[in-house]
Amino acid sequence: MWPFSKKKKAQEKENKKQEEQKVEETKQEVTKEEKETVKDSEEKKAKQTKSTASKSTEKTSVESSKTESKKTTAKKAEKEETKTVQNEQEPEKKAKKSVYRVVFDKEDKMWKIKKDGAARVIDSKKTKEEALARVQELSKNQDIKFVVYKQDGKFQKKANLKLKNDSDKE
Repeated sequence: MWPFSKKKKAQEKENKKQEEQKVEETKQEVTKEEKETVKDSEEKKAKQTKSTASKSTEKTSVESSKTESKKTTAKKAEKEETKTVQNEQEPEKKAKKSVYRVVFDKEDKMWKIKKDGAARVIDSKKTKEEALARVQELSKNQDIKFVVYKQDGKFQKKANLKLKNDSDKE
């Protein structure tokens, strides 16, 4: 026999022993899990028998609570009806008009026009004067206020186009 074949056989024996140990460990774990499930099922059965005895006494209390819940649902329905009537009468108060904002973008070095609530930019201009002219045009068409910011991001002015046009006519 070759000497290296003896080493291989020894390694194979060790591997078999390790595999057998792993199998035994898994069997032990499985038996533990089975025992736990048996205990759990026994506890559930015990709880069910207790609950069936208490259910008969609870039936009378459940019937009384059902009548109370019917009364509360009727009250809730009335409240909801009054809310919907109020909501239908006052939709104008809740609807806020959006505002255009003229902001300088430092990365692009451009003046951008944005509308409140919108993700995209409406328009971009190289100079502030061009951006203001474009905002005034947009706000005239849609009757919306606009806010202008300085190049450093500070607030500059808020303009309501209707007020400006009325003062020009006088």
